[in-house]
Amino acid sequence: MPARPVLTEPLPAPFDRRVQLFTGKGGVGKTSVVAGLAMEAARRGHRPLIVELGHRASVPGILAPGRALEVGYAPVEVVPGVFAMNMSLDDALEDYITAQVRVRRAARAITQSQALRRFFHAAPAVNEVVTLHRLSRLAEAAPSARGSFSPILVDLDATGHALMFLELPRVFEGLASSGPLRTLLDGFSKLLRDEDTTVLHLVALPLELPAQETHELYEQLRGNTATGVTARVPLGALIVNAVPDRPLTPEELALLPELEAAAPALRADVALARGAQAAAEDALRVVRELAQRVPLPLRRLPRCEGALGADALARLGARLLGGAPVNDERLGVSA
Repeated sequence: MPARPVLTEPLPAPFDRRVQLFTGKGGVGKTSVVAGLAMEAARRGHRPLIVELGHRASVPGILAPGRALEVGYAPVEVVPGVFAMNMSLDDALEDYITAQVRVRRAARAITQSQALRRFFHAAPAVNEVVTLHRLSRLAEAAPSARGSFSPILVDLDATGHALMFLELPRVFEGLASSGPLRTLLDGFSKLLRDEDTTVLHLVALPLELPAQETHELYEQLRGNTATGVTARVPLGALIVNAVPDRPLTPEELALLPELEAAAPALRADVALARGAQAAAEDALRVVRELAQRVPLPLRRLPRCEGALGADALARLGARLLGGAPVNDERLGVSA
């Protein structure tokens, strides 16, 4: 008997685009968010591909710890239904040059030249150009085609480097008005500005510094209808990671003075409880203020202790996609 086909359950907006980019300050948990989303997308019948940039390949260690799994330029299935690749500059450059000269042996000879390699590694924007070229090719394949992927989840570098990547089409706009170069540049611009294909999610923590950097990035990326400036990339969700729960209810908090008076030996524990409550309230205040300054659909993810395994990441992805956007009232933080 033939196997029953897997029914594809749609991903909710704004996570329904083919190419999804993720950025945020270093250490905010982007890779865990991307891995969790990939796990949930696979559970819903999709064929997600996680794309990491060349200097790191952390997805195998997160999703398949203990397995001798090497992820390179060619997509590899790291867990059932979830694929990953590492976008190294040398491989992406060879792929790009092959597309231009049409002969891979010649392309390999060019990229293996030590002098040219040093030039390509030092030249500005080369890494961004070849990365965009590879992403464009991945996105051009029909989602139903054999060997294609959807969604394509790109774990960008921290905000500063990601902004350079997202600025590339705008920087190139004045370089060529026609010809093959213009066609190439238009292709890059289309990928990053096509609202039906691409979206950028901002990942933050409920702390002052990451929140401020996220707000500054949003201001740099968003469009301005008054001046006619278009957004550098369609913006998706504001994802705030590691949001703590309040350890005490209002009723429990009101009982602390009575407990402290009745049991002096517990004063240190009561002080710890008050400190944890204050820290949670402060984190929720940061989330509320950030949501007001960055008016994107908000997703809050809970704080998790210790290393996240595949099961925990799957639950994180389900939490990310499972609910409606959280508004200020649902944050439960008084003004």
